[in-house]
Amino acid sequence: MKKIILTFIIPILISCTNKKSNATKPILQDNTNGKITEEKNEKEIIDSVKHNFLDTQKTKNSPVKIISAKLLKNQYSDHKDIQLTYKNTTRKNIKAIKFEWYCENVFDKPASGQFFFVKGISRGHTDILLEPRKTTSKIWEDFSTDAHAIIAARAYLVVFTDGTQWELKQ
Repeated sequence: MKKIILTFIIPILISCTNKKSNATKPILQDNTNGKITEEKNEKEIIDSVKHNFLDTQKTKNSPVKIISAKLLKNQYSDHKDIQLTYKNTTRKNIKAIKFEWYCENVFDKPASGQFFFVKGISRGHTDILLEPRKTTSKIWEDFSTDAHAIIAARAYLVVFTDGTQWELKQ
């Protein structure tokens, strides 16, 4: 009986004490370089979006001129409202307009908005007739919880009553 037990125990003890020379060790990497790269890419995207909105050459020929853009405190929640005042600069009646605006929070980061993946950008539209050379304003409610400053606002699609359209060139 002792021989049988020794026969099983000795190989187990020997196998536990032998180190395998080809054993792979887990490789621990310093992920700070990856984090820096990720932050750099995020900053480049944010700068690109902000620069796109600040590029006034794209809106130079827009049939709608933004006169003012104001953030308003919502009376019943922490969300901010935006009021755009805009003018039809053409001699045609405008049937509908799609707007977009870019906002930042107090930390100069893109504000939360309607889009989960693209922060800072929000959109709104109106389909109230705007006569030639007339100015009007509209309020869009609950578009952001942390917007502090409107960097830029613009019309990106204008539909005239004669069926023609103007679209912002990207």
